[in-house]
Amino acid sequence: MNREEIGEFLYRYYRKRTTSFLANIYKSGITGDSKDIHRTRLDVKRIIALYGLFEMLQPQTFQQKGGAKLFRPLYRQAGKIRETQVNYILLSSSQTHPDEFPAFISWLKEQEQKAVKKFLEQIKRFRESELEETDKLIHKICYSNSIVKIRQKTESYIRSKALNVKSLQVEATGDKEIHTIRQQLKAMSTITTLVYSIKPGKRLDVILSEFNKTEMMIGDWHDKVVLRVAIEKFIDAKIPVSTGEMQSLIALKQELAISSLNLIQHFMPEVDRIIHMLIPSSFPND
Repeated sequence: MNREEIGEFLYRYYRKRTTSFLANIYKSGITGDSKDIHRTRLDVKRIIALYGLFEMLQPQTFQQKGGAKLFRPLYRQAGKIRETQVNYILLSSSQTHPDEFPAFISWLKEQEQKAVKKFLEQIKRFRESELEETDKLIHKICYSNSIVKIRQKTESYIRSKALNVKSLQVEATGDKEIHTIRQQLKAMSTITTLVYSIKPGKRLDVILSEFNKTEMMIGDWHDKVVLRVAIEKFIDAKIPVSTGEMQSLIALKQELAISSLNLIQHFMPEVDRIIHMLIPSSFPND
C-alpha cells in the first residue's frame, strides 16, 4: 500500500472502532447490561491499542494532545466488572462446587454492582467533543506515514519493550513484576498485530505466533491471580462466613497459588525465548 492507501486504511479502521464505541457506550448507559458494558470495554481496548500505534508513530505530538486518558477511567471500571465475571467462571470450573461459596459469591455480586454503578457514572462524564478533537490529530497522523517508516518505528518500539521485559526478568519474583511483563508483551503484540494487518511479513508472522501462545498462558495466570486476590480481600473484610466455606476458600486459594506457580514455570521460559528472538535481530523487508 502507498502512503495514501495506508492513511485511508488506518483512519477508516479507527473510525469504525470509535463509531462502535459510541453506539455501545450509549446503549450500556441505558441498559446497564454486563454484555453491553463488555462490548464497550472491547471497543475501548481496541481504541487504546490504536492510540499506542499513533503515539509510536508521532510520540511528541500525540503525548501532548492524545486522547487515551479520555478512555482509561471507563476501561478500568469495565475491567473490574470483567474480572468479577471471570471469577464466576473460574469458580464454576474449580474442583470445588460454587455452592460451597454462598457468602463469597454474594460479596462478588456486590462488588460487580458497585463497579457497574461507577462505570455508568463514568459514561455520564464522557465528552464526545474531546473525542472529536482527537480525531483531527489522528487523521493527520494516519496520512503522514509510509510503510517503511511504520516498520522502522515498529522495530524500534518492540525492541524497547523487549529490553524492558529483559530487565524485569531479573527481578520477576512476584505478581507485580510478572503483571508488568504481561502488559509489555500485550503492548508489543497489539502493535505487531496492527502493523501486520497493514503489511504482512514472515518475520511479523513468526513473532505474532509466539506472542499468541505465550499470552494465552499468561492470561490464564492473570485470571487465577485475580481470583486469589479477591479471596484474600474477602477474608480480610471479615465478613461472617461458615467454617466450611472458609475452609473451602482457603483450600481454593492454595490451589490457585500452586496452579499459578506451575503456569509461571511454563511461560517464563517462553517469554525468555521471545525476548532473545527480538533483541538481537531486525525485521527484514519481507
